[in-house]
Amino acid sequence: MKMLEEIVRILGKPFPEEETRFGYFRNLILLSLFVTLFLYIFRPFGISTLASKQFLICLGFGGMTFLGAAIYEVIVDQILHLKGKGEHWTFGKWILNNLGIMFFISLANFLFARLLIFGYIQWALFPQMIYSTFMIGIIPLVMLGGFSLLKEEKKYQSIAAEINQEEAFSSQKKAIVNPTVIAIPVNQIKYVEAWQNYAKIGYINAEGHLKIKTERITLKEILAKTEESSITRCHRSFLVNRDAIIATTGNAQGLLLTLADCDKLIPVSRTLVPVFRKC
Repeated sequence: MKMLEEIVRILGKPFPEEETRFGYFRNLILLSLFVTLFLYIFRPFGISTLASKQFLICLGFGGMTFLGAAIYEVIVDQILHLKGKGEHWTFGKWILNNLGIMFFISLANFLFARLLIFGYIQWALFPQMIYSTFMIGIIPLVMLGGFSLLKEEKKYQSIAAEINQEEAFSSQKKAIVNPTVIAIPVNQIKYVEAWQNYAKIGYINAEGHLKIKTERITLKEILAKTEESSITRCHRSFLVNRDAIIATTGNAQGLLLTLADCDKLIPVSRTLVPVFRKC
């Protein structure tokens, strides 16, 4: 029972997100090249029995690997929007997502093999293609994913501890700059979150309660209004008041900021972590 609970806990951990779509397709190209070289070196599944064009056939399988995974990404993420974001993107969901990718890769390679190599489709053999693809991919997939999870989690927990220690021993005081945003003084603002074409401003009102105000304004415009203040971009969708930060924690996706009198944890993009290490 305890082992099952531990597995569930690990599968529920936040998993590192790709910062850009370029990163996803870069990794997909590397995967396709790996498949091409793996098939050409070991020549499984009857490739070694082919009389000619073995490398071109292996290259074709690599290309279909790219095509299958790219189609999956477009359907699942761009059209259906089924992929989780932020804290909802967990290790378990990452594994399920990759199993879906492997299914699409299996289908693409099956169609390539049956139509271009054999000249006809025999669907009864499709389960064998799925089995072969999963057997090749599932073990390295889980191992590499687990390694990435632990590596990134340890990295950001260490950075968070470093930042907390620096804050605890820092006696340097910054000049107080207190402009207003939508009639809200900066020292009352906790965070700002982009929401479609609007911004949700979390602030403390005169009675000391956390309130959310939604205005038609961009994060860029708010940053322009609060230059040289403690308002800082921490994520593509968030600004944070550095003076409101009371603790920093880390997981595999990056840093999370805890703010005074605010229950919402504010994420820090991996690219913006150096900004907070210098604060």
